[in-house]
Amino acid sequence: MGKGILQIFWEKMQEALGGQKASSEATPPQAISPQTTPPKTTLPQATSPEVEEVSKVPKVSAIPVNLAEQLRAKIAQNAAFLYVFETGEASTTPDGMICSSHVGTNGEAGYITLAKGNPKAGSGGVTGGYSIRLPDQIEAAASGHHIAVSVIARASGGDQSRFAVAYSTNEVGNSGWRKFTAGAEWAVYTMEFDVNVMKEGRGDFVGILPDSEGSPATDFCYFAITIS
Repeated sequence: MGKGILQIFWEKMQEALGGQKASSEATPPQAISPQTTPPKTTLPQATSPEVEEVSKVPKVSAIPVNLAEQLRAKIAQNAAFLYVFETGEASTTPDGMICSSHVGTNGEAGYITLAKGNPKAGSGGVTGGYSIRLPDQIEAAASGHHIAVSVIARASGGDQSRFAVAYSTNEVGNSGWRKFTAGAEWAVYTMEFDVNVMKEGRGDFVGILPDSEGSPATDFCYFAITIS
């Protein structure tokens, strides 16, 4: 088999360099076949970074609604009039009665504390208790109708206390004092009365009478009037 081109080239190179013929046993460089495919280089496989588990956000418990506010919502549902004792609007306090105002904080309802009521206080006219003058439109709406007065109260710093409520037309009669015993927690106390038909319209009043001197005081936060 004839010599390849590379073999002849190799022998010529040996003669030029050393003057000797390259041995036929010498192995010339091998030509790379054009079909030869270079070996594949395997790259290290990329690894995804470890994902840390996101901690779950703890559920925040709903803040419980204040009891007084729950009761206020209840008595206000069908009310024609809602009164906030803390504001003291359109109210009068007779001489000798103690009335302390407490501003609401941290979601607590504001309220007043009444003590030293006069056991001989009258329930007619402006009344001899802590009295609230009702708006003229409530007087007109209540005329000749059945009304209910719902008061939210509690004993002040004790297990129980006593108080009374009166509705006065200041013209055509009044309910007289309706007595209640309050417990240590806020609760609703309701009295009902059939209002006579007004004549001239001298103003209607709701009176609140705490127990007499030496007896436990009572806290009040709201009252509402419904008319049927």
